[in-house]
Amino acid sequence: MAGGKEQTGLQKTLRKLMKGNISTVIALIVLCLIFGVASPYFFTFTNVMNIGSYASIMGTMASGLTVAMLLGGLDVSQYALSAFCGMIMGMLYEKGVNPYLTMLLVILVGALGGCLNAFIITKMHVNPIICTMGTQFIFRGGAYLLTDGRYIRITGEPVYSFIGSGKIAGIPFCLIVMAIIYVVIWYVLKYTTYGRQVFAVGGNPKVAQLAGIDTAKIRFISHILAAVTAALGGIITVSQTAAAMAKHGAGNDMDGIAAVILGGSGVGGKGQVTGTLFGILLLSVLVNGMTLLNVQAYWQQVIKGMVLIFAIFVDSLRGNGLKA
Repeated sequence: MAGGKEQTGLQKTLRKLMKGNISTVIALIVLCLIFGVASPYFFTFTNVMNIGSYASIMGTMASGLTVAMLLGGLDVSQYALSAFCGMIMGMLYEKGVNPYLTMLLVILVGALGGCLNAFIITKMHVNPIICTMGTQFIFRGGAYLLTDGRYIRITGEPVYSFIGSGKIAGIPFCLIVMAIIYVVIWYVLKYTTYGRQVFAVGGNPKVAQLAGIDTAKIRFISHILAAVTAALGGIITVSQTAAAMAKHGAGNDMDGIAAVILGGSGVGGKGQVTGTLFGILLLSVLVNGMTLLNVQAYWQQVIKGMVLIFAIFVDSLRGNGLKA
């Protein structure tokens, strides 16, 4: 009995430590200190901005994903949809379409992809993770079919160059875009009726429905939001790499989910988009530090897998949805 009580006490202590973003912030600080000691380049301004540029893609996409996960669902199709949108962007570039009109059309394509996910989930009542696993294959396959697997080089377009590598006061423009998106989503979730309804539906959908909330509508909007941020991530990716490739993001499909969970947003009504930002920074610092230390790419995949498992473990300690 004593052992059981000790275990219960330990679990309570761990839950307090893991509450909110405390554990993520601590882990982020520790990682920064380790990499700062191990590499003289880690704390340079150039490298910090490199971390920001890398984080801008995953961070932009994870902002919308956070909303979908607050509703109790997962979206594993984001990176595939992002690649599909990127290929659309490349094709429109080849045809000489105005870059601003191109980006508007790409965002629209992303929204339509979100409508497909939302329709399958809300109208056909398919489990979100099963649905998005299916559409993940559709979007990725569609990205390859658009050009028969050919990648498209994008050069000489100043608008895309500025999005990918431009800076304002020394800060990457893509990082500024990500920050603006986070502020908007934070405001929407905290101060609007829609935001309050997201937390209500995620916390207890039956009670929310009895309270008069159109739960299907809230889910529909949220999956479109996740898809739009995926499209924005696709625009940033193509702009940074100066190429549209169907394989963009392949193998990184779970990165955003790991970041959201690390940031304290489990599945179902708990968490905040600010926590996701800490999760994004943690993963970005990890990847950057391993690259500076010349850690083999295969080992980086192994370590990222371990981080994902750890994130789910932390989520179970917080008492959120992803647990056995």
